Amino acid sequence: MASTLYNIFNSLAKAVKATGVEHVYLVNRPKLFDTSMGSFVVILLPARLYRDVKGNTDFLVSTAGTFMIGTVAKKDGTPNIKAQTELIQKFMDLFPISDDYITASHPQIIMRGDDETGYQITSIIFDIRTKINQYLK
Repeated sequence: MASTLYNIFNSLAKAVKATGVEHVYLVNRPKLFDTSMGSFVVILLPARLYRDVKGNTDFLVSTAGTFMIGTVAKKDGTPNIKAQTELIQKFMDLFPISDDYITASHPQIIMRGDDETGYQITSIIFDIRTKINQYLK
């Protein structure tokens, strides 16, 4: 399963590069109190991976993923709705994410609010399925 997680993270990280976000973290982000970086994304995977029955589907493993996207709040601490909306739209335009290893689809947006370090957090939760043919390579 380690190679499955690697392929999922790698596929999602490659897709995220198309958004222009320079700071991409896997699983955790550093404790940020410096808002100079503008925006970031954390790619999270849940602890559960469901193995599908081979032959019943074209996919082998089903799970879910999350992009936690941070954008700098305005100087007065209020959300920068314009910047946040534009960045979230770039992520939504990625879906469905599909390559030789995964298909990620059905994104849902959750506005998380202020993280108390100067960033506004938005999560995009989505389904992930790994393709059976990834194991034939």
